[in-house]
Amino acid sequence: SGRVTPATDEQEFTQAVKEIRGAGIRANLVMNSTCEGAQWYSSEVMSATLEYIGYAHDTLGVESITLANPLYITQVRKNFPKLEIHASVLSEIDCVQRALLFKKAGVDVITVDPNINRNLKLLDKIKTETSLRLKLLVNEGCLYKCPFRKFHFNATSHFSREGNSSNIDDSFATFFAAGAGAIQDDLSQLLRSPWIRPENLREYLEITDYFKIAGRAQLNSFIIRATKAYMEEEWNGDLLDLVSGCSKRFGAVYGAYIDNEKLGESKFFETVTSCDNDCKNCGYCQQLAGKLVKLNMFTRAKKDDVLVVE
Repeated sequence: SGRVTPATDEQEFTQAVKEIRGAGIRANLVMNSTCEGAQWYSSEVMSATLEYIGYAHDTLGVESITLANPLYITQVRKNFPKLEIHASVLSEIDCVQRALLFKKAGVDVITVDPNINRNLKLLDKIKTETSLRLKLLVNEGCLYKCPFRKFHFNATSHFSREGNSSNIDDSFATFFAAGAGAIQDDLSQLLRSPWIRPENLREYLEITDYFKIAGRAQLNSFIIRATKAYMEEEWNGDLLDLVSGCSKRFGAVYGAYIDNEKLGESKFFETVTSCDNDCKNCGYCQQLAGKLVKLNMFTRAKKDDVLVVE
């Protein structure tokens, strides 16, 4: 998948699905890797993948699946017409054209590229043109238009399949260091990152009420904190204690702190959802970062998360 998590055998997987569905929650199988090598498209691999999906859907009752590869989406739709298919956030759906092509492939739900989270007009147009349900990833702390993203997730996909690798920590540290380096040179990158504040979810209700929390590879302390804040649509504290990615890593290393309440008082949402992203000539995020971004403030949450930082 698009995250490296502990290996799960068939018994553990079966039990997990049973507990999820027993709690009245629909189960979604995430298979959203972006690269698995040349063998990915062989008939043998495709058949084995479809067999596995069939077992999850027909035998265990998994109701939906998240995929990034449109060629796989086409095959899954053909073989499992009743299975709900979600286009992964890693499908990079950031325009109507791409959204329509994924609809043609067979998706029911589009998880849009976070880079357009603040473009309300475009989100509404994608919803209108496709007539599909949209899902927004609300707390990703990657750089806006991150140049490392594609390569990071390709590496993650390989590590996810290969399991424990001797160079996984070095590889991920390299990507996070690159992102953190960009932030260190320009603190406004923390504000340009396309997260959505918990308090602003209500501003999206005409577009969707379907929101995704990033961080399944994080510790429970982070997952519970972020989920609670977004479910309550309120957070009185450091915004960086809710986000993932290089912004979170930067916060852990340098004690970066953004007061979420003061961010709301600054009319941040109204400003960034009406701008044209001409950052070089605007300066709003630069000026606001100078006022609100504090360093060397290590919160209890940062300690609870116990991030390993190279």
